[in-house]
This record gives sequence, structure tokens and C-alpha cells, in this order.
Amino acid sequence: MDDNKKNNDTEKRLEKLKEAYTKRLTSEFKRLHAINDKLLSGNDDHETLEALHAGLHTIAGAAGTFGFPSLGEAARHFERQVANRLSQAEQQASLPNDWIKALESAHNKDSLSANQSTTTIQQPVMEGAPVIGLVERDSILAKYAQSQFARFGFQVHWVKDANELNQLTSHALDLMLVDHHAIQNDTPDTNLADLWKIKLRDFKCPIFFIGAEESYKARLQALRAGGSGYYTKPLDMATLASKFAYMLAHNDAEPGRVMIIDQDASLVSQCQSVLENANMSIEVVPNPEHIFECISEFNPEVIIIGVWLSEVTGAELATLLAQTEHWAHLPIIFLSRDPNADLRRQSLLIDGDAVLEVPVDKELLVSLCQRRVQRLRAFNRTQHQDSLTGLLKHASIKDALQKQWQLAQRRLQVFSVVMLDIDHFKSVNDTYGHAIGDQVIAAIGTLIRQHFRNTDKLGRYGGEEFALVLPDCDMHQAEKLVNQLREDFAAVKFKANDTPFSCTLSAGIADNQRFPAETGESLLALADQALYRAKHDGRNCVVQAVITS
Repeated sequence: MDDNKKNNDTEKRLEKLKEAYTKRLTSEFKRLHAINDKLLSGNDDHETLEALHAGLHTIAGAAGTFGFPSLGEAARHFERQVANRLSQAEQQASLPNDWIKALESAHNKDSLSANQSTTTIQQPVMEGAPVIGLVERDSILAKYAQSQFARFGFQVHWVKDANELNQLTSHALDLMLVDHHAIQNDTPDTNLADLWKIKLRDFKCPIFFIGAEESYKARLQALRAGGSGYYTKPLDMATLASKFAYMLAHNDAEPGRVMIIDQDASLVSQCQSVLENANMSIEVVPNPEHIFECISEFNPEVIIIGVWLSEVTGAELATLLAQTEHWAHLPIIFLSRDPNADLRRQSLLIDGDAVLEVPVDKELLVSLCQRRVQRLRAFNRTQHQDSLTGLLKHASIKDALQKQWQLAQRRLQVFSVVMLDIDHFKSVNDTYGHAIGDQVIAAIGTLIRQHFRNTDKLGRYGGEEFALVLPDCDMHQAEKLVNQLREDFAAVKFKANDTPFSCTLSAGIADNQRFPAETGESLLALADQALYRAKHDGRNCVVQAVITS
């Protein structure tokens, strides 16, 4: 199927979703008019107000997602007023008589705006893709979330409410997104946290709650229910996908490497057992004289050193490490059997991160090591990775390209170089601001990491430009992969002040099979020339480098 036909099919599906939501809004307004008639006749009992709150809550949660931002904001405003009435926080407060007209006015304003489309295509997901369990009452919103997360390489299993949670137990979930009101309607808000905690007790993955309310109460309920976070509807799928991808990538990291240098065999054995049970890799060095040989071979991320050793102090060992540039940033934890305050102070002053007293607190030992491993890895990432995208920095991707070219020369291995650029990115910054522009950059960084292999070298070349080095991949294979990335990026919906918009990208490709005499730097230049032709040809396309006479 060619790109034009794919785009036409996409537009047709988008129109169907838009029509479905518009029809549902018509039904919602009919119900709200019926409730308004009751209110005007003086019937403002608890049941009527509950029905009004539910109707406004439904619109507030979904309208912004489907291109009705003004309606969503108006519904949220009136929903809060009704919630105050129901809680009797403002007994004398009442809705303005023209609230229904205000909603209709907001709806009309959105309808007159430029026609915005929303993606609902169900994308095939890669084998081994991260799995999200979604609990959401709104079927249209759930389908939208499924399609958008699929663009970022996630697989989403959806159930409507807490009563269907058992359907998710057969899936190995990496995380859950839960509408905090997707539980029996007669449950008082004060019991929501306890009920969710019971309902979700068998799920061991991180759980994030979602809802239309941006309030202290909603966030506290989510926290007490065991939530790792709370996100407000309408959901910014691109930002969420970036956060989740980053979180899961670092949760799946290899075990931390801890080196122990102490001459108390029983103490070392105890620490080793505790840390190995916490899934950490341990290297024991009984003789401090061998520290540099062992450290070079094991490459530890944390070193545990006894304050007193037979012929050297822990502080002296720490100083030796600090004087060696490659190991100067290693976290050090001292083990102390001596309550001597001066000695403890000296250990901390000489590059020690912490002092643990013997007998060792097992939980504290594990926590200290895990946090220092995370901190060191974060530091190392800042040296080589772009903080916004998680991709290699300019110098690192150029270094990776040179190494790949040298490897290909020795092994006669094919590889491709890709240069890609976000189309009209300056207008994104000018129209929506640099903060939104950064969200777009972060989103494409996530997409790139999700679409390509761990063996591929992926970098942010500068600004909105990216460079990819793809081993064992010729230009034709690379073109297919980059085109899939291009289509998925174009389908992602970003939001700025509840206004949805999308972006496209262009790319150029060169490989060492068509250009065997070129260096890595020359291949990069050829890919850049092909990118320039893609821009000249109308953008939103992928162009292969060609041989010129």
C-alpha cells in the first residue's frame, strides 16, 4: 500500500471517530438539557446534582482530547461548582442559570475552529513491546489511547472498570493507567482509595491514576490508593509515552555492580549475601593492594570500604581512587566499627558518600547502594546522552559512526547512516513556545528509541536534527524503517493550551554498500544532502543518496 492510500485510509478513520464523538456529545447535551429543566423547576435534590456532576465529568475528561478544548474547560468549571454543592462546602452557592448556554457556546466555538483530527488507528506492536493495562470507562477515549501509545511501541490492554480487572491478570503488565472513578458509582469519594488499594493489590507493576479533576484531593486519593502518579485529562499522550518509556528503560537496567574491600570475612559475607539477594553483582577484594587490577576488570558502580584495614585506612584508599581520573566519581560507602567522630568525619570529607555502622542495617545498605548506582548511571548518561531525548550527544554519535565505519571495513559489514529533521520546527517554537517545542523533541526521541534496535546508534545531532547509524542494514531496509517512524510521528497529536497539532519529519539515507569508497564522515554528508533533497521535494518523505557523476 503506498503512502497516499495509507494517508487516505487514516483520514477516513479519523473522520469516523470525530463523527462518533460528535454524536455522543449530542446525546450528552440532551441529557444535560433534561437535568437543566429539573433545576429550573426547583428540583435540585442530591440525585439530580449527582447526575449533573457525572455528565459534566464525562465531558470534561474527553472533550479536550478530541478537539473541543473550550467545551472541556467549561465543563470542568461547572463540574467543580456542582462538586462543591454536593460536598456542602458552599451550601449557598448555585450554578448560574445560563450554564447550559455557556457549554453550548463553548461547543460552538470549538466547532468553528480549524478542523482538527485525532488518530485512532490500531498499530501493530513489536514483539516484546511494553504492556500497559488501561482501566477507562470511556470507550472512545480508550481507543484513542490505544492507538497513540501503539505509535510509541506500547501494547495496551483495556478494561472498562474495576469489575473487569481480572481480565488483565493474564497479561504481564509493565504499568497501569487507571481512571480513578472507574469503580462502582455508589462509592463515596472518601472510600475510593481504600477500594482501589484492595482491587489492585495483586498487580505489582507501577500504577498511575488519571482523572478530570486537577485537585489536591484527587492527587491524595491516588497516592493513598498506591499510585505512583496522577495525570489530568485530557491526557498528553506524547508526554506520557516519553515518561513511561524512560521509566521502563531504566527499570530494566542490568544489576548494579558493587565492590567490597574489607578484611572481616564474616562481615563481607553478610554484605555480599544481602546485596546479591537484592539482585546486585558483587566483587570481593580481600587485599587492598589489588584494588586497581580488580577495579579495572570489574568496573564497579559503588565501592564499600572498611574504615580500618590492616595496613591502610579506608580514607587513604578513597584518596587514591580520587587521584585517578577514571575512578574519581565512584560512590564510596564506609563500614565503621569505631564510634570515633573524628574518624567518621575524615572518611566523609575524603570523598565518602556515607558511613554505615557495624552491625549493618540491611535495608539501609541495599537502599544506599541502589541509590548510588542510579546516581552514577545518571551522571554517566549526562556525559554521553542528550538530556531531552535520551539519545547520544553530537560528539558521541559522530564517534559511534567512526567506530562503526572501522568495524565495517574489517568485517565487510553493511551499515546505513540516516539524517532526519523535524519539518517547520521553527514555526512550532514561534507558534506554541519553546517548552512545547521541547515536548516535540522529546517525543521524537522516544519514538526513535522505540523503533530501532539496541545495537543501533541513535543521536541528536543538534536542534531538531538527528543522526542514526544502523549496522547490518542497507539503504532499502533503512528506508522502510525510517518511513514507519515518519508515519508514526505524523500521527502523534501534541497539545498546546488544549489545542492539538501534529508534526512531520524528513530524512536522507546513505550506506557503505552503494558508496564503498566513502568514509563515515562522507556517508554522513551524503545522508545530509539526501535530507536536503527531501526538504526540497516537499518534506514529510525519505530520500536515498544517489551517485553523482
